[in-house]
Amino acid sequence: MNFARSKFLAVLLACACSTSAYAHFPWLVPQPEQGEPTSLQIYFAEDASPDDPKLLERLKGLQVWRMEAGKQPVELPTTATAEELSVSIPKGSAADAVYFCKHDLGVMTRGGETFRLMYGAKTGPTAGKSAWQKVETAKELKLDVVPSLVNGKLQVRVLFEGKPVAKAEVKTLGPGANAFDGATDENGTVTIETDAAGICSLRAKHVDATGGEVDGKKFDSTRYYTTVALPMTKPQVVPPAVVVESKIEPLLPAVTSFGAAISGGQLYTYGGNMGTAHSYSNKEQGRNLMIANVKGGAWTTGPEGPALQGLAMVAHGGKIYRIGGFTALNAAGEENKLESQASVAVYDPATKNWIELPSLPEPRSSGDAAVIGDTIYVAGGWNLSGGRGSEKWHKTAWKLDLSKSNLQWEALPEPPFQRRALSLAAHGGKLYVIGGMLMDGGPTARTDIFDPASGKWSEGPALIGEEKLTGFGNSSFATGGKLYVSTINGDLQRLSEDGQQWEVVAKMPTARFFHRMLPLDDKHLLVVGGGSMTEGKFEDVEIIAVP
Repeated sequence: MNFARSKFLAVLLACACSTSAYAHFPWLVPQPEQGEPTSLQIYFAEDASPDDPKLLERLKGLQVWRMEAGKQPVELPTTATAEELSVSIPKGSAADAVYFCKHDLGVMTRGGETFRLMYGAKTGPTAGKSAWQKVETAKELKLDVVPSLVNGKLQVRVLFEGKPVAKAEVKTLGPGANAFDGATDENGTVTIETDAAGICSLRAKHVDATGGEVDGKKFDSTRYYTTVALPMTKPQVVPPAVVVESKIEPLLPAVTSFGAAISGGQLYTYGGNMGTAHSYSNKEQGRNLMIANVKGGAWTTGPEGPALQGLAMVAHGGKIYRIGGFTALNAAGEENKLESQASVAVYDPATKNWIELPSLPEPRSSGDAAVIGDTIYVAGGWNLSGGRGSEKWHKTAWKLDLSKSNLQWEALPEPPFQRRALSLAAHGGKLYVIGGMLMDGGPTARTDIFDPASGKWSEGPALIGEEKLTGFGNSSFATGGKLYVSTINGDLQRLSEDGQQWEVVAKMPTARFFHRMLPLDDKHLLVVGGGSMTEGKFEDVEIIAVP
């Protein structure tokens, strides 16, 4: 009797151990959870928390790598004791790197199925940091998991062999995100509500039905599991923007795709589209400089110039500079004949006249400009030379040093992008090229950065937003030492202190695109013009207090 009972208990224990092993996964968990981690703890557990140290025996031979954007993975040595398995992290590198491991548990049989079991694990900086997108681990992990924050929600993308995989199983356990047990959509993504700060335990599974043989053992399929120990911050509640009453009268006619700048207490606009969406004719394009005192009052009409839209305008030294744009040469109802312009002119309030300056090296519209020091920078856009299909997307960017007596446009190093309907902003001595429309691939939330000191381009964090059009027709400017972007869905986004991510800090009173957002002072932003797909063009000038 005792022997039979002992045999039964032994079988029960063996089954329990098998179930435990099957339900456990490797996790790379940063220590401490908040702040810059100094090490990673490696667990073999159901979630990103410690379990029986004896289970770490199953991870014998585990290798851990650290990887930065554009660089090869670097293996990190593991330290093993009787109680733990850990990895030290190089100081000051946590925000820019992702850590991962992969482990082959070999061939096993469960429930009548014989399969190979492959594990992967990842961790890195706080959710929302750009390293999660920049560090491409898909070549290292067959089943890769890429987390991001979109409008305060956790978006998880699952890739198999570098391609999005539909119907991959995804599970999460808090803190940091709500409990979730579901599958990816046709784009390989799921979106999960976030709830608190802490390490979110995220796991994905995909079964590859391809059979094979390892060490003489045949298997019918391979089960891939990848875990992510994801540090989460407390979800952000986005407040409405604080609106300050504007005493500036409405801008009439209302326009989109125009130039605007503030200088000497005056708000200036030029050109723009006055017609309906996608309607282009010479009569529907602005050709006057419009001027209003920022303290309030009516608009006055300044000197006339060429009919333009899709132009850039900047202020420097008390003067206003008008750059590029396109002119519709056709009348209303005629076939479009749109030609980008290379003209550059400066308006001097003292003389109330436009003065022509050296033209751009090539015609350009739908780009933008910004000023750093005494230099105007121009990037993005295309060259229109007739009807549909005539456009040539620019691969160039230029600068004009206004401090020189002999003004001449100089080429920047070739930008790593071709896009239009974007915005440019100067911040921290660098040029930010934000959002827009790609030559291939449609709208983008991408940010590129040019450093005049080094003469190099780099990629910055993408704007936040589920909508594909998030970065299309945005407007950006820096004030009070912070860089802000106003997007099509009414989000006011601000670049974080470390420059690693955008943060949605307020909801604008009016969601606009192809508008202009300008700094009234260090504490206020002024928004003018633009429109929306549902409400048309906007006449009112809005002033908001920066958060």
